[in-house]
Amino acid sequence: MSGTPLTIKRALLSVTNKAYLEELARTLLSMGVEIIATDGTAERLQKCSIKHQKANEFFGIHDDFDGRIKTVDRKLLSSVLFDKNFHTPNIPKVDLVVCNFYRFMDAQEKGVPDSELVDHIDIGGPTLVRAAAKNYQNVLVLVDPSDYAEICTEMRMTGGAVSFETRKKKMLKAFSHISDYDRSIFECFAREKIRYGENPHQSAFLVSDPKQNQVCWQSVDGLGLELSYNNILDGDVAYRVVSELREVSGPLGVCVVVKHGTPCGMGMSSTLEESLRLAWNSDSLSLNNMAFTGGVIAFSSQFTLECARAFEEKKVEVILAPSFEDEAIRALRLTHKNLRILQIRSFDTFPDTERKKVISGTLVQTPDFGVKEEFRLVTKAKFKDALLPAAKISVILSKWIKSNAVTIVRALPDGSYQLLSHGAGQPNRMDSLSRLAIPKAEILLKNDKILAEECVLSSDGFFPLEFAGAGGIDACASAGINYLVQPGGSEGDAKIISRCDELGISMLFTSKRHFKN
Repeated sequence: MSGTPLTIKRALLSVTNKAYLEELARTLLSMGVEIIATDGTAERLQKCSIKHQKANEFFGIHDDFDGRIKTVDRKLLSSVLFDKNFHTPNIPKVDLVVCNFYRFMDAQEKGVPDSELVDHIDIGGPTLVRAAAKNYQNVLVLVDPSDYAEICTEMRMTGGAVSFETRKKKMLKAFSHISDYDRSIFECFAREKIRYGENPHQSAFLVSDPKQNQVCWQSVDGLGLELSYNNILDGDVAYRVVSELREVSGPLGVCVVVKHGTPCGMGMSSTLEESLRLAWNSDSLSLNNMAFTGGVIAFSSQFTLECARAFEEKKVEVILAPSFEDEAIRALRLTHKNLRILQIRSFDTFPDTERKKVISGTLVQTPDFGVKEEFRLVTKAKFKDALLPAAKISVILSKWIKSNAVTIVRALPDGSYQLLSHGAGQPNRMDSLSRLAIPKAEILLKNDKILAEECVLSSDGFFPLEFAGAGGIDACASAGINYLVQPGGSEGDAKIISRCDELGISMLFTSKRHFKN
């Protein structure tokens, strides 16, 4: 029953790691606990002269298949899975399960070949622990020898009982232990070695997810260098950005350039060749004059020979596209022997959850995918309907650029779109705007006010109060950028809107923040 202390009367011990086993067993015996042990554990207890019963004798287990299934037994598992709310007179109830698994990771580190490594995969242990953890209301399960002392102390203080809170805490640890164990087995057989980690001195590998098959991380022609950790990270961002932009691109082709995890170039046009040209010219400092190394380019449609010819004097490490013309691959290889050419198999929606490992835990969230903004006009000046696609594109790009992100997208007369500039990774949004995004945009615009009038600036978070001053809204007006998009929600909203009205600037609120830390 929830909240009720559990008095330990019978314990089942089955451990590979026998640290502190003797101390635990002696404490249990001193408190009148009956001990049952599987073969290897029983041998250790016998050497220590600790009274116990062998599990195969107590439960009548037949040791089939050379011990492979000795704890996968109906009688044994029934003793662990019993429910006190039901009448089960013929089941000898087990109140405590102490179990840890075969040392699969140790065997892997020793270089045991795959054909023999399977013999180090524990079956009975995880089954036993899972059963005990499921029945934590009636059973205490321990998988970590470092927890023995804590339990012994609690039992001494309570006359042999453990609290519901303790059982629940150890249940969570047990399921985590099973998860880690299964994950290590999966990663061992699924891992693919890559060149190196985030830096050359760090080793790394890729674990392909059989449930997610959107990108093949092997070059389509089997040539080129091995991928590195950063190549895959950049490729992942490029794929995701292109996937989102396809939601608003319609018949236009999309090209996205990613460097250091940031979309630094984007072009969207009627031909993929023009999309590439626009994307490449988005950031002259990073991309032109053959200064571009270590980056990734992704396309939304087939990579053509014309695109390949445009790469003759450009440095790039990875190209992703749904398909490639044979002539395009041959042309690329003439000038880019180390290039990785990767296929995008599908533009599926993203997984339901995203996970990120942190110290002492894992963060889990739903993905930030799609554009579902309301785009509400808050100024006197109207927002051009023709610029709404640019607004959506700008919002998408802001989502994938590090906070505090500011992006400027321009709409061209022929119906194309280009990422003009961005500001990112700053401790405040003012620097992202006035020191990065605006100055870089002005270099490309060259004070051409007609082109500037076709630009949309968006922010991943709300404009702070300071934007009502010289470095914010005024800086946009000085550059000729009169269409702004932001989530809103700042204490300075009223003053910022007022300043926009004074300068004839149009601004939309989306009511949706898109931080990427």
